[in-house]
Amino acid sequence: MLGVLLGVVLAGSLVALADVASSYESELRSFTRAHWMRSVMVPVLGPLLWVLYGRPRIVKAPSAPSKYLLENTATDDNPAYIAYLDRVISARRHQAQD
Repeated sequence: MLGVLLGVVLAGSLVALADVASSYESELRSFTRAHWMRSVMVPVLGPLLWVLYGRPRIVKAPSAPSKYLLENTATDDNPAYIAYLDRVISARRHQAQD
């Protein structure tokens, strides 16, 4: 029973460590990546704090305009696509300020 419990704790720390390593630095909420890498190595408490206070929030991007999907132009020349990217970037900036 103790082995299973230790395995679950170790797996939680490894999953949290991989999640910290694969997250963008700019989207982390409270500490820097280096702090979170050290923090998730603390059994039970570290991964729990990562999930509650450090993990980036999921941002739903606005859907791409159908006009962009139908046009056969390069993306950097398509005003509908550029407007879509502006909405995505402003949504991320707004989320980062929260």
